[in-house]
Amino acid sequence: MVATAIEVAEPARETVHAIDDTRHPAVRRVADVLRARSGRPRVFLIDDTENIEQALACGIALDSLYVTGAAIDGGLPAPVGVGPDVPLHVLDETVTRTLFGERRSARVFALAHAPRPPRLRDLAGAAGDVVVLDGVRIVGNIGAITRTACALGAAGVVLLDSGLRTTLDRRLVRASRGLVFATPVVLARRAECIDFIRQERLTVAALSADAAAPLSTIRRVEERLALVLGGERDGVSPDLAAVATRHYAIPMTPRAESLNVSVAAGIALYERGLG
Repeated sequence: MVATAIEVAEPARETVHAIDDTRHPAVRRVADVLRARSGRPRVFLIDDTENIEQALACGIALDSLYVTGAAIDGGLPAPVGVGPDVPLHVLDETVTRTLFGERRSARVFALAHAPRPPRLRDLAGAAGDVVVLDGVRIVGNIGAITRTACALGAAGVVLLDSGLRTTLDRRLVRASRGLVFATPVVLARRAECIDFIRQERLTVAALSADAAAPLSTIRRVEERLALVLGGERDGVSPDLAAVATRHYAIPMTPRAESLNVSVAAGIALYERGLG
């Protein structure tokens, strides 16, 4: 049944393991990854077929693939591109519940080998603006902005005071729909980000509700930008505000006080593309 329902199992049947014991080494390894809090993980977890396929397309190497009994019963196909040498583990529903508890569990997930973390210097000289998220801490917003940045041609995203230890955080991978692998997302300190901005001679443009210039005028800027968006509660930090030479606001009706930061980022990046 396993080999016919999961396409990847067919060329390497000997690597398929049905597991109903929570003490199995493969299960304990997943549990260790879920508990890990390292900022430099060697192995990390990717949920869902779409995200696994995106990771593979970006050169991420899989360690092992896991499916649940429910996925097998539904005939869920394996992610495209998984090699026959990747072990496949079929988990009993009880094992899955023990692993994930109240946390969201996927019917298909993988352990993958961590790539080298992106660095600020990876953005040096690249085409496109740099999106700087200054104190944005809601992972769903960071993921949505990453997707938009990738779609609209930004060079990358820099996270300042995000609360994340690693950009391979399971929540961010899921929220970005795997596009965290396709565009550089860099964890940095404010001081080193400002140094990078100065070294690259980027023009710093900050979005704020009280700015005088409407966002549409950002189209006229020809030079490369560091586009700064502040956190959900406090906005742009004083350090970044001090180096910003351009300030823009999104015109809104008086009925709305502000926009979600991911929506504001999307509008700003779209306006830049119109220039």
